[in-house]
Amino acid sequence: MQRVFILGSCVSRDALEYASEEFEIVSYLARTSVASIGLSPVDDTEVREIVERLPSAFQRRMLVNDLDKTTLSVIAGIEHDVVLLDFIDERFDLIIAGDSLFSLSGELKNGGFEPGERDVIKPGGEEFLVHWIAGLERFLAAVEPATLVLNKAYWAEAFPDGSDASSLGWIRNNNAFLKQLYDALEERWTLPTITYPESVVLADPDHKWGRAPYHYVKPFYEHTIQSLQALTARSE
Repeated sequence: MQRVFILGSCVSRDALEYASEEFEIVSYLARTSVASIGLSPVDDTEVREIVERLPSAFQRRMLVNDLDKTTLSVIAGIEHDVVLLDFIDERFDLIIAGDSLFSLSGELKNGGFEPGERDVIKPGGEEFLVHWIAGLERFLAAVEPATLVLNKAYWAEAFPDGSDASSLGWIRNNNAFLKQLYDALEERWTLPTITYPESVVLADPDHKWGRAPYHYVKPFYEHTIQSLQALTARSE
């Protein structure tokens, strides 16, 4: 059985649930940006108090990891064969906190956090990309390159019946942003990569987590597993 560490989002986690006998999820980190990997812990009393009050233990764990910048130490401390990387959670604004950054996740917003006078970096801009490339350099310097697999997912624009997903402009803007990240990575590094035919990039209207352009139909996840099987077999 291949031991998989997921650094990304439910896009990767949901797929591996279809192959629990072949791939074991040894850890899963979400709601953190590549841009902030390897930076200093965030010293912000207000945001930490909000995180402590979140009702979900999973949400608290994800956001504490983002604030404490423990991603690299968590990866180093857990035995794994694959680090499955996706960029769906790069959609959040970044908040500047001294010499560090943290993600303005939906959980933080729902907890009542407001940036206030803090500086905000929006996804898609040049400033975000500069920080993101620097974080990716720190990440790739710290992990074993042979373990990495990029899950190159785009948001779904339609449902299986052919109808468009809601907020199509928002979806296309996020896909343009994802392409910017993928292009920046591929211009500088080469990673084993899972890509998808358009025919499977469809949103599931009955997904267990609800309707969203990154909650896909079963064939999408089956393609993820088949591709991961092929990539890991090739690396053995």
